[in-house]
Amino acid sequence: MSCAIILQGPIGSGKTKTCLELVERARAEGVSTGGVVSPRVFIDGRLVGYDGLEPASGEVFPLARLRERAEGPGWFSHGGMIYLFSAPGFERANEALRLSAEDSGRPMLIFVDEFGRLEDAGLGLRPGASRVSEALKGGVVSVYTCRTNLVSAVEGLLRGKVEETHVVGPGGADALWGLICEHLWS
Repeated sequence: MSCAIILQGPIGSGKTKTCLELVERARAEGVSTGGVVSPRVFIDGRLVGYDGLEPASGEVFPLARLRERAEGPGWFSHGGMIYLFSAPGFERANEALRLSAEDSGRPMLIFVDEFGRLEDAGLGLRPGASRVSEALKGGVVSVYTCRTNLVSAVEGLLRGKVEETHVVGPGGADALWGLICEHLWS
């Protein structure tokens, strides 16, 4: 049975931390992981942006930086947001999501962290998030993170493509792991 989990909550509520705990749990249990997780980047205790982390390889790359911290070519702005976004970073993240979607013929946990304002506007991770939603089948669980106000947008992306959707809050990785296991081997 195909399953998607929407992990929702406000900024700083622990969505990405929960995803990282699930990545570690999956590794410990021998479950393949894919997609992208977006941990925060701090310099001298100050939040300066977000990176992309490929759970399968552990490789990290820049996704978003405060305007004064964006270095090199390929950065774009959107809607007056305080961050600039890395076009090469999002290309890489979408490629990781595409490859995860194509590899979803075995028990696997795929992360789409985070479906935000960019994705709601059709940018950022939206192409990869769509590919993952279209490829979901039995034995694959996807975890989409978003702020509470974007739950309906993620539900719309998943509508008609997955058999079961669960909307949960962050934290409680052990309980969430149990839900994931129910679907990985169903």
